[in-house]
Amino acid sequence: MDANGIIKRIISRMLRDPNCLPMGLALLNYDIHFLNLDEDITVFRGTDTIYLNKKSRFLKARNNEEAVTFLLLHEICHIMFFHDARRKQRDHTLWDMATDYMVNGLLLYLSRLFDENLIKYDPHKMFSGEDRFLFDSKYSSMLEEEIYDELAKTSDIISRVTQDMFSEDKNNALSKQHLNGMPRVVRSEVMLRKETIRRTDIKGMPTMGSQSSDDKEFFDEKNDDEQEGIKEDVEGNSPVRPKDKDLFFESTKQQKNEIFLFKRMFEEALRDQTSMESRKFLSLLSGVKVDWKRILRDSLNRALDRSAELTWSKPRLSWLVNADRLPYLPSYTEEPRLGTIIMSIDESASMSDRTVASAIDIICQAKNKYKKIYVIKHDVNVTWTKEYENIGPCEKKTLLERRHSGGTSHRNVFKEIMRYVRSNEGDLVSAYIGITDMESDIPKSQDLLPGFIPKIYLTNAGSLPEGIIGKVINFR
Repeated sequence: MDANGIIKRIISRMLRDPNCLPMGLALLNYDIHFLNLDEDITVFRGTDTIYLNKKSRFLKARNNEEAVTFLLLHEICHIMFFHDARRKQRDHTLWDMATDYMVNGLLLYLSRLFDENLIKYDPHKMFSGEDRFLFDSKYSSMLEEEIYDELAKTSDIISRVTQDMFSEDKNNALSKQHLNGMPRVVRSEVMLRKETIRRTDIKGMPTMGSQSSDDKEFFDEKNDDEQEGIKEDVEGNSPVRPKDKDLFFESTKQQKNEIFLFKRMFEEALRDQTSMESRKFLSLLSGVKVDWKRILRDSLNRALDRSAELTWSKPRLSWLVNADRLPYLPSYTEEPRLGTIIMSIDESASMSDRTVASAIDIICQAKNKYKKIYVIKHDVNVTWTKEYENIGPCEKKTLLERRHSGGTSHRNVFKEIMRYVRSNEGDLVSAYIGITDMESDIPKSQDLLPGFIPKIYLTNAGSLPEGIIGKVINFR
């Protein structure tokens, strides 16, 4: 089976296992791509895409489908628990390790709950062997912040700017097995050479994917007194930088190598596409006007098709999520059930009635795939709401009436969505569509919505705020 077939089967199984349902729904907001990179990187996550490297040692050494299942579960857990937002001023590297310990301990526990005929993976194989994921049973019952505090007691954070910081041997094992410039967590018993480093602030790059918990084999442990003088700084950046000017130029060279790596990733992403699709993608990057109606239609149908085929139940995972963020899921049924589309219309958005009408028409064309539509009009506050089973010409005219009062916010919109979901327990929310110009607080307030509701934003904004979770369709 090809890579895309494996992904479809894994997501389909996640959506059919009640205990895995939130994770499967969260994956609906992400595209998943396989790359062929020579660099030994297993997985990395963008704003709306998860990349898996087929050439990584982790995937090569394990059952492919089980390993991909574990990787997707691992990354989607980071998203569902808002790990990026919760890091705040903590050290990047140490927080990444703490959250990895928490997630992997959780996945070991969840493997006993998931239907093994649907969601099958062996956690012990993921925590052992080459390029293993971090795991320690002593952290299994601890929250991320607690694990972070424990790690901070015994760790010094450093950014490994060059291999010379730790060894005079320029061909040492460290440089061979890890990308230059990646941060490492060094246990307090590891001895550092004082003549090659001095205190300063160098911002550590966040780690991507997995890393081995046994770092000692890569470092020189001679000279027991060399640890003296290294001060812990676990609430910010690492107080370490090379003293020699040559090391600074080496650091600059490594930054260029990292840019080259991302260029390689981009080329690999295009390589798997047909020439026609590649040209369309390059045209999109060049700013050529795209067929936004087709994109909206395809994105909406994708979410509705998946939700309509499912058998639903409340997952046992509900205890993992804050009650204010977890909507009630529909009661168990033997038959597939159609859900509700929630649509919000920003009355302050500077888009024509014709565009809004076209979006409404596209939604109505999918009528056989949903039960009803709940419409919310808003500016800074929610100004109007109504539930429809069908939208005809008269109803459409009402929806097109907008005050254009100026000012907008989505915080109260998301609160209204949660209120509606809780008051309609037993009904499924199949998708959320927001029509807006994006001059709003979406990135700051989107955590009010659970990550597993598929989100689609239709906008004509000239620039988009960073951190939007969901599918953004720009017809500008």
